[in-house]
Formats: sequence, structure tokens, C-alpha cells
Amino acid sequence: MNAWARFRAGLAYRQGKMYRFWGHRSVQRMFYEAAVAAFTRALAFDPDWIDVILDRGLIYWRELGQSARAIDDFSAILRLDPSRGDVLFYRGMAYQAQGDYFAAAEDLRAALASSPQAIWRRNAYRQLTTIESILADLPPRLTQQDDLLLSADTSTPP
Repeated sequence: MNAWARFRAGLAYRQGKMYRFWGHRSVQRMFYEAAVAAFTRALAFDPDWIDVILDRGLIYWRELGQSARAIDDFSAILRLDPSRGDVLFYRGMAYQAQGDYFAAAEDLRAALASSPQAIWRRNAYRQLTTIESILADLPPRLTQQDDLLLSADTSTPP
């Protein structure tokens, strides 16, 4: 990346952080949306900038309630740096917000295993305990073969 592109990416990132600050200060959705737009501009210049992807994903998840987009951003970070236990925690929470408790539990377990000294461990453990109690109340998960049988076309005889 050339110096001009790096400068423009940095400028967009700082602008996004400013909009996020004003969003937190005023609790107005328009500032969070402006922050996402600015972070997206920064990523156009540097698509692998983990801090920008993380900031955008957090806004998608916490402030805008767009869990699917947050999961996409958190997954992108994990492809770049699989050791990020904090991102596994955030993605697990986004999965929980989306209602995918199986994926949420999987990510929270992985986050706890990967980051034994993290400050968010207590929250991750509490969330995992809650999710596991929800999962215990659900019917058993279908196996892959059951999924195939259910999706098979049964309208025509063999």
C-alpha cells in the first residue's frame, strides 16, 4: 500500500472513531451508521486492517443489531488471526444475538480455551452457562443424515 492510500485509510479510520464516539455520547443511530461507512472506506484502502474490521463488527453487533454482518467481520478477523480469543467471544455473542446457540456455545468454548488470562473470561463463562442451559432444553440436534433425509424430494416415488 502506498503512502497516500495509507494516509486516506488512517483518516477514514479516525473519522469512524469520532463518529462512534458521538454515537456513544448521543445514542443516535446516524452516528453509528456514519462510523460504519467510514470504517468501510478505510477497509477499501486496507482490507486486512484488523482493528478497523473489529471496530466495524462491534458496531454492527452491539449498536446496530446487525448480527450477521458482525459475524462476517469477526470471521474475517479469525481468518487473518485465528488466535484472537476476544474475537471468538464477540462472534459467540453475535451468534447468540442471532439465535444460533450451537455456534455461540462452540465459539465461547473456544474463546475460553484460547485465552486463560483474558479479562472477559467471567462474562464468557456466564454466557456459556446460560446458553448451555438453553441448549439442554432444546430437542436433540438433527444429525447430518437426518438433514439430508428431510431435504430430499419425496414428491416422486423412487
